[in-house]
Amino acid sequence: MPRYVAAVLMAMALVAVPASAQDKKKKEPVLPPDSIYRLKIKALDGKEADLKDFGGKVALIVNLASQ
Repeated sequence: MPRYVAAVLMAMALVAVPASAQDKKKKEPVLPPDSIYRLKIKALDGKEADLKDFGGKVALIVNLASQ
């Protein structure tokens, strides 16, 4: 019985290793067509910036447009 348990644990560990190695590769998430992270904005320095760079961070978006 202990050999069976050890074999099962080893098999589980071998299956888990590729999953953890795969997590190290940074994959771009698939964004829905209406996602705000698809937008590009003009930064304060005048250069274009992607909102996807701010994903997972707290951001305040202010609309300064006027008539």
